[in-house]
Amino acid sequence: MTLVRPAWLALAVAAAFYLASLAVLVREPGFSLAEPLFLLAVLGIAFPLLAWALTATPRRPTPAPADAPAQVPGVLLYLAAFAVLVLGWGFSALKATFPDEPLHSALELVVKLVTMVVLPLWLFGHWHRRRAGPLGAGRLLMVFVAMSLAYLALQAVFGRGLQTIGELAPSASTLAWAIPACWLWMSLEAGLAEEVLFRRILQKKLAVATGSHVAAIALASLLFGLAHAPGLWMRGGHLMEGVAQASPTWAVAYSVVMVAPAGIAFGVLWARTRSLWLVVPLHGMVDLIPQLAPFIRAWTPA
Repeated sequence: MTLVRPAWLALAVAAAFYLASLAVLVREPGFSLAEPLFLLAVLGIAFPLLAWALTATPRRPTPAPADAPAQVPGVLLYLAAFAVLVLGWGFSALKATFPDEPLHSALELVVKLVTMVVLPLWLFGHWHRRRAGPLGAGRLLMVFVAMSLAYLALQAVFGRGLQTIGELAPSASTLAWAIPACWLWMSLEAGLAEEVLFRRILQKKLAVATGSHVAAIALASLLFGLAHAPGLWMRGGHLMEGVAQASPTWAVAYSVVMVAPAGIAFGVLWARTRSLWLVVPLHGMVDLIPQLAPFIRAWTPA
């Protein structure tokens, strides 16, 4: 992946959005630069470099795909409508109408699969004969294990998931079925849904339009963060972050600074491997520790 003009432009746009968003958050009472800078260093730099190193190959880098129309305006319009109507309003309405678990989780999964997998692939997928990725199955498994261990270590040391699990105090027999079940569930709900929409569709189309994987990774990661803004603002996500009153500006800034860096490593892995078999289960592993306690609560009879 050679840095060319579209790559530099995309990186400049992403950096400008990040710095402007950081300036907005700094004005919030009690906001500390420590957490966003830590996330940027780890998720935005260290983990992408690890992903790059693990997928290094002696073969020549594959060019940005050019076997389908870019369709970027249509994809961006769909993404904007999805972010507002589904992530913002739709899930709030679903929670209000079907609050009981596990029905709510099951219906949310169906909505995500329809709006983030089925419809985008139908509208923009352009099924064609799939070209083999540069890495074989054994190498992909090695990358999956290494990246999984890195993410699990990060969650275990710096996340709140283990504390939440400890407070729930599930039995060993519960953990025996809940851990693999939660991983499979998150691989579908978060992994398949988000990786198809943001990597298989959005990043691929951006790579076609710009001719640069670097530009596509930068822009797709930025849009990945921005897509979460309506949900933070409209669904009360700000309350979990200790913000009493959230504005659209805060939601956009928070999404760019705190969410967008998480998409960079996955963008690198997709560009280097073109394998949903890697990024989907890895995404499920990333969400395993944070979501295990809520998953047990949802699927354990009261």
